[in-house]
Amino acid sequence: MLYQEFQDNLRIFSDLIGNISAVENEQINNLIKHYIEQNLILLNDVFTTSIDNLQRLQKATSTNDIICTQAKFTNEISKKLSLSTQRFLNSSLGHIADYNEWLKAHCDLATD
Repeated sequence: MLYQEFQDNLRIFSDLIGNISAVENEQINNLIKHYIEQNLILLNDVFTTSIDNLQRLQKATSTNDIICTQAKFTNEISKKLSLSTQRFLNSSLGHIADYNEWLKAHCDLATD
């Protein structure tokens, strides 16, 4: 049942990625594209880590091997999520700065 849910979610995710339509605002399009790329990087990292983990589990010869392998997996996934969060925040802050520059260039924000 979990495997079917995984396959369904992967199909839905792939369909959504393929069906994202562009909007008239280039800045929004670029931002959406960037965040989709971040999602893909994170998911690819999780898949790669999961594949490595499954390969290690197949070679396990004891309960200790399984527990240690799973602990390492959990630790690696945590690191990847933290790194992804840092990337998101850094990117968002960069776009906020870009947005502020856009506002300065396109809006009369002068105060007397």
